[in-house]
Amino acid sequence: MKISYLPSDYLINGLRNLEDIQRKESSFFLRAIRIENNSSNKIKLTQYQFDIQRNSETLKTIIYNEKMIIKKAEDVSNLIDALAHPDLAKFFLGTAEFWKKENLSLNELEQNQETGLRLEHFVFMDKEPVDQLIFTVFYTENGEEKKEEILIPLKQYTCKNQYIFPLKGAWIPANTFDNPYEHRRMHSQEFGFDIVKVDKDMNLSSNSEKKNESFCYYGEEVIAIADGTIVSTFDQLPDNPAAGELLPEEELGKIIAESGYLPIAGGNHIVIEHSSEEYSFYAHLIPNSLKVKVGEKVKQGQVIGLLGNSGNSSSPHLHFQLMQGPDPLIARGLPCRFSNLTGLEGEKIEIVDKNFSIIYAN
Repeated sequence: MKISYLPSDYLINGLRNLEDIQRKESSFFLRAIRIENNSSNKIKLTQYQFDIQRNSETLKTIIYNEKMIIKKAEDVSNLIDALAHPDLAKFFLGTAEFWKKENLSLNELEQNQETGLRLEHFVFMDKEPVDQLIFTVFYTENGEEKKEEILIPLKQYTCKNQYIFPLKGAWIPANTFDNPYEHRRMHSQEFGFDIVKVDKDMNLSSNSEKKNESFCYYGEEVIAIADGTIVSTFDQLPDNPAAGELLPEEELGKIIAESGYLPIAGGNHIVIEHSSEEYSFYAHLIPNSLKVKVGEKVKQGQVIGLLGNSGNSSSPHLHFQLMQGPDPLIARGLPCRFSNLTGLEGEKIEIVDKNFSIIYAN
């Protein structure tokens, strides 16, 4: 039996300090697992087991029975059908292909057949972080009960550079990494988030028509989070006509054919390379608002574009993420720490991890 997983080297532990209860919350996302029968005999998978560990001591065990194994396999098959275009597969998995559809089965595998599972989110609170996940497959082969296990390392990521927030003033982050049902489901966006603002009456828009210009922060200046070099841009996609209204499908289809799915997802966008292989991504900008071009050097705090409503966007906002590579389709998402953020009561905030909290960038 051969077991593979994504991300293929380690999982990032999105650690949060819960000071009120003096605990640390470990939160990590196993994107996908493939289980391949590389023997000449038929095998039947009977149980999956996840052991969350610290210093090789098991602190929590999660078990899936045969019924759950079959359900997870069906989820994989449905996902492959949904991600027929390779760009979509890259968004979710970080690679164009992980499982081979023609080899898929459920929990009974002939030679070279495979199965798997996807999108497993784990949360564990304790006084110290956990550091590894053991995944064990129990199966039968020729009437004999067997098992195979792999060790998946968990690591905390520390930014290599000092960053400032990509906008100035008071803002509200949405779909942060403590929400496992939004950005975190996608490879490069795992620690990304959206940024919006309320007006003086605590409304997101100033009139019921919800045109882009009715949002008080539409057109706000977006700034570079650190010194770097512009490595890619896109600036030709019209803004969506209004909140909740996308461009016509015919126009979107033309853009996909010419430029792939990234402009459809991110709209007008910018990628900046910083030192130590860290890259920042700014999405949904106003068309023709970009102040930079590919190859240009930028300084921390420099205005690079204007906040808009282009691409896969339900209303004006800035989508931001830090990545381990230049391609927002396949680069690994990274937690980003900021040096200039405070909370509602003036408390210092380093990492944006709470949905719909109020933060201030000085």
